[in-house]
Amino acid sequence: MKIYNLKCPNCGATLTTDVNNNYAKCQYCGNEFMISEDTETDEKRSACGKMKEAAENGTEVPEKRPAAQKETASPEKRKASRVRDFIIVFLIVTAGLALSLLLDKNKPQDIVPKTDLHRFFMELRPDGTTRDVETLAQKHKLHFFRTEKAVNSETANVIYYKVAKTNETVLNKQGEHAETVEIEFDMTKENAFKLAVYTDPEHITARALLFKYGTYYSLSAENPKTNEFAGYYYYNNSLRSAAGEQKTHPPYLKCADAAEALKKIYTYKK
Repeated sequence: MKIYNLKCPNCGATLTTDVNNNYAKCQYCGNEFMISEDTETDEKRSACGKMKEAAENGTEVPEKRPAAQKETASPEKRKASRVRDFIIVFLIVTAGLALSLLLDKNKPQDIVPKTDLHRFFMELRPDGTTRDVETLAQKHKLHFFRTEKAVNSETANVIYYKVAKTNETVLNKQGEHAETVEIEFDMTKENAFKLAVYTDPEHITARALLFKYGTYYSLSAENPKTNEFAGYYYYNNSLRSAAGEQKTHPPYLKCADAAEALKKIYTYKK
Protein backbone atom coordinates (compact mmCIF):
# COMPACT_ATOMS: atom_id res chain seq x y z
CA MET A 1 0.00 0.00 0.00
CA LYS A 2 1.34 3.41 -0.97
CA ILE A 3 0.86 6.36 1.39
CA TYR A 4 0.50 9.98 0.21
CA ASN A 5 1.13 12.89 2.55
CA LEU A 6 -1.04 15.78 1.41
CA LYS A 7 -1.61 19.23 2.83
CA CYS A 8 -5.00 20.81 2.91
CA PRO A 9 -4.96 23.90 0.65
CA ASN A 10 -7.51 25.54 2.94
CA CYS A 11 -5.94 25.22 6.37
CA GLY A 12 -2.54 23.63 5.71
CA ALA A 13 -3.16 20.57 7.85
CA THR A 14 -1.47 17.33 6.81
CA LEU A 15 -3.73 14.68 5.26
CA THR A 16 -2.83 11.03 5.25
CA THR A 17 -4.56 8.45 3.05
CA ASP A 18 -3.85 5.38 0.92
CA VAL A 19 -4.53 4.46 -2.73
CA ASN A 20 -7.56 2.36 -1.85
CA ASN A 21 -9.48 5.51 -1.02
CA ASN A 22 -10.96 7.69 -3.75
CA TYR A 23 -10.63 10.84 -1.69
CA ALA A 24 -9.08 12.34 1.39
CA LYS A 25 -10.87 14.53 3.91
CA CYS A 26 -9.34 17.18 6.11
CA GLN A 27 -10.21 16.49 9.72
CA TYR A 28 -9.82 20.16 10.61
CA CYS A 29 -11.74 22.09 7.95
CA GLY A 30 -13.65 19.33 6.17
CA ASN A 31 -12.14 19.78 2.64
CA GLU A 32 -12.25 16.64 0.45
CA PHE A 33 -9.76 15.65 -2.29
CA MET A 34 -9.96 13.02 -5.09
CA ILE A 35 -7.05 10.55 -5.19
CA SER A 36 -6.13 8.48 -8.31
CA GLU A 37 -4.67 4.97 -8.21
CA ASP A 38 -1.40 3.87 -9.82
CA THR A 39 -3.31 1.79 -12.39
CA GLU A 40 -5.32 4.74 -13.79
CA THR A 41 -4.62 6.36 -17.11
CA ASP A 42 -1.86 8.89 -17.73
CA GLU A 43 -4.43 11.62 -17.98
CA LYS A 44 -5.78 10.82 -14.49
CA ARG A 45 -2.23 10.52 -13.15
CA SER A 46 -1.50 14.00 -14.47
CA ALA A 47 -4.68 15.37 -12.90
CA CYS A 48 -3.80 13.73 -9.61
CA GLY A 49 -0.29 15.18 -9.75
CA LYS A 50 -1.68 18.64 -10.34
CA MET A 51 -4.06 18.18 -7.41
CA LYS A 52 -1.22 17.05 -5.15
CA GLU A 53 0.91 20.01 -6.27
CA ALA A 54 -1.96 22.38 -5.63
CA ALA A 55 -2.55 20.86 -2.22
CA GLU A 56 1.12 21.18 -1.28
CA ASN A 57 1.37 24.78 -2.60
CA GLY A 58 -1.99 25.88 -1.29
CA THR A 59 -3.36 26.81 -4.75
CA GLU A 60 -6.53 25.89 -6.63
CA VAL A 61 -6.57 23.12 -9.20
CA PRO A 62 -7.32 24.65 -12.64
CA GLU A 63 -10.55 23.45 -14.14
CA LYS A 64 -10.07 21.40 -17.32
CA ARG A 65 -12.04 22.86 -20.17
CA PRO A 66 -13.35 20.75 -23.02
CA ALA A 67 -11.58 21.22 -26.35
CA ALA A 68 -13.35 23.59 -28.69
CA GLN A 69 -15.23 21.81 -31.42
CA LYS A 70 -14.06 22.49 -34.96
CA GLU A 71 -16.58 24.55 -36.80
CA THR A 72 -18.15 22.67 -39.70
CA ALA A 73 -18.66 24.75 -42.84
CA SER A 74 -22.19 24.92 -44.13
CA PRO A 75 -23.01 23.63 -47.67
CA GLU A 76 -23.46 27.24 -48.81
CA LYS A 77 -19.98 28.19 -47.57
CA ARG A 78 -18.41 25.13 -49.20
CA LYS A 79 -20.12 25.95 -52.50
CA ALA A 80 -18.99 29.58 -52.32
CA SER A 81 -15.44 28.42 -51.62
CA ARG A 82 -15.44 26.13 -54.66
CA VAL A 83 -16.78 28.91 -56.88
CA ARG A 84 -14.09 31.28 -55.60
CA ASP A 85 -11.35 28.71 -56.26
CA PHE A 86 -12.67 28.09 -59.78
CA ILE A 87 -12.71 31.82 -60.56
CA ILE A 88 -9.14 32.22 -59.31
CA VAL A 89 -7.90 29.29 -61.43
CA PHE A 90 -9.81 30.58 -64.47
CA LEU A 91 -8.30 34.05 -64.13
CA ILE A 92 -4.79 32.64 -63.75
CA VAL A 93 -5.15 30.43 -66.84
CA THR A 94 -6.67 33.27 -68.89
CA ALA A 95 -3.90 35.65 -67.89
CA GLY A 96 -1.29 33.04 -68.79
CA LEU A 97 -2.79 32.47 -72.24
CA ALA A 98 -3.04 36.21 -72.89
CA LEU A 99 0.59 36.70 -71.89
CA SER A 100 1.67 33.79 -74.07
CA LEU A 101 -0.17 35.20 -77.09
CA LEU A 102 1.32 38.63 -76.47
CA LEU A 103 4.86 37.28 -76.27
CA ASP A 104 4.43 35.03 -79.32
CA LYS A 105 2.53 37.53 -81.45
CA ASN A 106 5.44 38.60 -83.59
CA LYS A 107 7.48 35.41 -83.62
CA PRO A 108 8.09 34.56 -87.29
CA GLN A 109 8.42 30.85 -86.59
CA ASP A 110 4.80 30.83 -85.43
CA ILE A 111 3.53 32.59 -88.56
CA VAL A 112 4.63 30.29 -91.38
CA PRO A 113 3.93 27.82 -92.67
CA LYS A 114 0.39 28.49 -91.55
CA THR A 115 -1.72 27.69 -94.61
CA ASP A 116 -1.69 25.13 -97.41
CA LEU A 117 -0.68 27.90 -99.82
CA HIS A 118 2.34 28.65 -97.61
CA ARG A 119 3.39 25.01 -97.74
CA PHE A 120 2.77 24.82 -101.46
CA PHE A 121 4.93 27.89 -102.13
CA MET A 122 7.73 26.61 -99.88
CA GLU A 123 7.89 23.34 -101.82
CA LEU A 124 8.18 24.94 -105.26
CA ARG A 125 11.58 24.60 -106.91
CA PRO A 126 13.14 26.79 -109.64
CA ASP A 127 14.00 23.65 -111.60
CA GLY A 128 10.45 22.30 -111.29
CA THR A 129 8.11 21.45 -114.13
CA THR A 130 4.45 22.06 -114.87
CA ARG A 131 3.80 18.50 -113.76
CA ASP A 132 5.45 19.24 -110.41
CA VAL A 133 3.10 22.18 -109.88
CA GLU A 134 0.01 20.08 -110.50
CA THR A 135 1.29 17.25 -108.29
CA LEU A 136 2.00 19.68 -105.43
CA ALA A 137 -1.45 21.24 -105.79
CA GLN A 138 -3.08 17.82 -105.50
CA LYS A 139 -0.87 16.95 -102.52
CA HIS A 140 -2.08 20.01 -100.59
CA LYS A 141 -5.68 19.67 -101.85
CA LEU A 142 -5.54 22.94 -103.76
CA HIS A 143 -7.27 24.03 -106.96
CA PHE A 144 -5.41 25.41 -109.96
CA PHE A 145 -6.16 27.08 -113.26
CA ARG A 146 -3.80 26.70 -116.23
CA THR A 147 -3.70 28.75 -119.40
CA GLU A 148 -1.29 29.96 -122.08
CA LYS A 149 -0.57 33.67 -122.33
CA ALA A 150 1.19 35.96 -124.76
CA VAL A 151 3.60 38.16 -122.80
CA ASN A 152 5.21 40.86 -124.96
CA SER A 153 4.48 38.65 -127.92
CA GLU A 154 1.82 38.11 -130.53
CA THR A 155 1.71 34.40 -129.78
CA ALA A 156 1.45 32.46 -126.55
CA ASN A 157 4.82 32.14 -124.91
CA VAL A 158 4.02 31.64 -121.21
CA ILE A 159 2.23 28.84 -119.38
CA TYR A 160 0.42 30.50 -116.48
CA TYR A 161 -0.88 28.81 -113.31
CA LYS A 162 -3.07 30.28 -110.63
CA VAL A 163 -3.31 28.12 -107.49
CA ALA A 164 -5.73 28.72 -104.62
CA LYS A 165 -7.71 27.01 -101.88
CA THR A 166 -11.00 27.09 -103.79
CA ASN A 167 -12.03 26.76 -107.40
CA GLU A 168 -13.96 30.05 -107.18
CA THR A 169 -10.74 31.90 -106.41
CA VAL A 170 -8.73 30.46 -109.29
CA LEU A 171 -11.58 31.39 -111.64
CA ASN A 172 -11.55 34.98 -110.30
CA LYS A 173 -15.04 34.68 -108.84
CA GLN A 174 -13.74 36.01 -105.54
CA GLY A 175 -11.27 38.50 -106.97
CA GLU A 176 -8.45 39.38 -104.56
CA HIS A 177 -10.20 38.14 -101.43
CA ALA A 178 -8.20 34.94 -101.01
CA GLU A 179 -4.52 34.01 -101.02
CA THR A 180 -3.06 32.74 -104.29
CA VAL A 181 0.16 31.56 -105.89
CA GLU A 182 0.78 32.53 -109.51
CA ILE A 183 3.42 30.67 -111.54
CA GLU A 184 4.91 31.19 -114.99
CA PHE A 185 6.79 28.80 -117.30
CA ASP A 186 8.60 29.84 -120.49
CA MET A 187 7.24 28.05 -123.55
CA THR A 188 10.15 29.34 -125.65
CA LYS A 189 12.68 27.55 -123.42
CA GLU A 190 11.11 24.11 -123.16
CA ASN A 191 8.66 25.21 -120.48
CA ALA A 192 11.41 26.32 -118.09
CA PHE A 193 10.33 27.72 -114.72
CA LYS A 194 10.38 31.54 -114.62
CA LEU A 195 8.84 32.74 -111.36
CA ALA A 196 6.21 32.16 -108.67
CA VAL A 197 4.44 34.83 -106.61
CA TYR A 198 2.55 34.32 -103.33
CA THR A 199 -0.11 36.94 -102.46
CA ASP A 200 -2.15 37.38 -99.28
CA PRO A 201 -5.10 39.79 -99.75
CA GLU A 202 -4.77 40.98 -96.16
CA HIS A 203 -1.31 42.30 -97.08
CA ILE A 204 -2.08 43.28 -100.64
CA THR A 205 1.04 45.37 -101.31
CA ALA A 206 3.42 42.61 -100.18
CA ARG A 207 4.56 39.54 -102.10
CA ALA A 208 6.77 36.53 -101.59
CA LEU A 209 8.63 35.86 -104.83
CA LEU A 210 10.60 32.90 -106.18
CA PHE A 211 12.45 34.37 -109.15
CA LYS A 212 14.56 32.49 -111.69
CA TYR A 213 14.46 34.78 -114.70
CA GLY A 214 12.13 36.91 -116.80
CA THR A 215 10.62 40.17 -115.61
CA TYR A 216 8.78 41.02 -112.42
CA TYR A 217 8.45 44.79 -112.08
CA SER A 218 12.01 46.04 -111.56
CA LEU A 219 13.52 42.54 -111.46
CA SER A 220 14.60 41.46 -114.92
CA ALA A 221 16.90 38.79 -116.31
CA GLU A 222 16.73 37.02 -119.64
CA ASN A 223 19.25 34.23 -119.15
CA PRO A 224 18.25 31.69 -116.48
CA LYS A 225 21.74 30.16 -116.41
CA THR A 226 23.65 33.34 -115.62
CA ASN A 227 21.05 35.22 -113.62
CA GLU A 228 22.60 36.68 -110.47
CA PHE A 229 19.17 37.81 -109.28
CA ALA A 230 17.71 34.31 -109.03
CA GLY A 231 16.34 33.40 -105.61
CA TYR A 232 13.67 34.32 -103.06
CA TYR A 233 12.47 37.86 -102.45
CA TYR A 234 10.15 39.88 -100.28
CA TYR A 235 8.57 42.39 -102.65
CA ASN A 236 6.68 45.51 -101.53
CA ASN A 237 6.30 48.82 -103.34
CA SER A 238 6.05 50.64 -100.00
CA LEU A 239 9.79 50.00 -99.54
CA ARG A 240 10.31 53.02 -101.79
CA SER A 241 10.09 56.15 -99.68
CA ALA A 242 9.70 58.37 -102.75
CA ALA A 243 9.24 57.97 -106.47
CA GLY A 244 12.64 59.50 -107.12
CA GLU A 245 14.39 56.81 -105.05
CA GLN A 246 13.47 53.83 -107.20
CA LYS A 247 17.05 53.10 -108.19
CA THR A 248 18.60 53.43 -104.74
CA HIS A 249 15.66 51.91 -102.86
CA PRO A 250 14.34 48.93 -104.86
CA PRO A 251 10.99 47.50 -103.73
CA TYR A 252 12.40 44.07 -102.92
CA LEU A 253 14.63 42.40 -100.36
CA LYS A 254 16.65 39.26 -101.05
CA CYS A 255 15.77 36.37 -98.71
CA ALA A 256 17.57 33.18 -97.77
CA ASP A 257 14.60 30.92 -98.47
CA ALA A 258 10.85 30.76 -99.03
CA ALA A 259 10.07 30.80 -95.31
CA GLU A 260 11.91 34.09 -94.79
CA ALA A 261 10.16 35.69 -97.75
CA LEU A 262 6.76 34.63 -96.41
CA LYS A 263 7.53 35.77 -92.86
CA LYS A 264 8.44 39.26 -94.01
CA ILE A 265 4.93 39.71 -95.41
CA TYR A 266 3.62 39.60 -91.83
CA THR A 267 6.53 41.00 -89.83
CA TYR A 268 8.55 43.43 -91.93
CA LYS A 269 8.57 47.04 -90.75
CA LYS A 270 10.34 49.71 -92.74
